[in-house]
Amino acid sequence: MKFLKYFLRPFYHFFCFYLNNYIISYIPFYIVRRLYFILLGMKIGQHSKIDMAQYILNPKKIRIKKHSHINRGCFLDARGGIEIGNNVTISHKCNLVTGSHDINDKNFTLQLKPIFVSDYAFIGVGATILGGVKIGMGAVVCAGAVVTKDVEPYSVVGGVPAIHIQDRPRELVYKCKQDLFFS
Repeated sequence: MKFLKYFLRPFYHFFCFYLNNYIISYIPFYIVRRLYFILLGMKIGQHSKIDMAQYILNPKKIRIKKHSHINRGCFLDARGGIEIGNNVTISHKCNLVTGSHDINDKNFTLQLKPIFVSDYAFIGVGATILGGVKIGMGAVVCAGAVVTKDVEPYSVVGGVPAIHIQDRPRELVYKCKQDLFFS
């Protein structure tokens, strides 16, 4: 059994990392990418869409609910788990990073912490969300922000590190809709 595990590991890494991130991710037909993501174990809700050019670590630990959209060029490190709610928009070139290292440990131990993005959240262009963070319902993360702590529901945060800027209206009823065929 041990032999089989070590024999199959390179094939798993090939399909999960190389093929997914350098070939499948650039196919201009979402239906093909979606089927491949599902084969790798990713859970993608109805009417949710992941655009081209993503770099994904451990797709089987990603859960995306309905009507959510992940724009092009994002880095999704899901080794610690990523859960994305309904009607969430993640803009271009965002980073969701669940992995880090304990800099005080002499062995530089890997630490994995999940990320939760609640319903109606909006993550601006180039924002970075670090492991162990929960983005509250209806919250907005401004472009380029680095989020190191939980974001309260309906809050707008920005900066490095992200701080509270203002509150957002609470009566949100929109649905994210993506009509582009080639994306």
